[in-house]
Amino acid sequence: MKKIIALFLLFSLSGTLYAAGPYDGIYSVIVSGVTSGYATVHEVDNKMVVIIVDPMPNTPWEPMVGTRRGNSVSLTNVVGVSSSDIQLKVTVNFNDNGSSTATITSCVNGISHVCLFPTGSKFNLEKLF
Repeated sequence: MKKIIALFLLFSLSGTLYAAGPYDGIYSVIVSGVTSGYATVHEVDNKMVVIIVDPMPNTPWEPMVGTRRGNSVSLTNVVGVSSSDIQLKVTVNFNDNGSSTATITSCVNGISHVCLFPTGSKFNLEKLF
C-alpha cells in the first residue's frame, strides 16, 4: 500500500512539477515510531509545495505552500483545495542526511474537521527517495 501511494504521488505530480530543490522527494511521516502518512516535497526557486497524504480511508490530503530559507520552511495549508477545512501551519527543518523534523506551529479546527495533533507537536520525516 505504501509503495502504491508513493508511486501515485510521484506520477500525479511529475508532469507539472520538476525536482529542482535539494529537499525534493517523498518522505514518510513518523509519529511515535510508526509511519502515519507521507509527504511529497517539490521546490522551485525556494518556493515549496508539500502534499501530505494519510493512508487511512476517508482522510483528507493536505496541500501546503511556503518559502524555504536555508534548511527551513514555514508551510501554510491551502484552504478550499481538499475536503479538509482546518487552518494549519507547520515548520519543517530539513537535514542533509534525509531525516527532518516537522513542528505544528498553529492549527485551528474547521467546521467538518478537527486538528489531530496540538500546536507544538513534532514529527520525524524520513526521506524515502
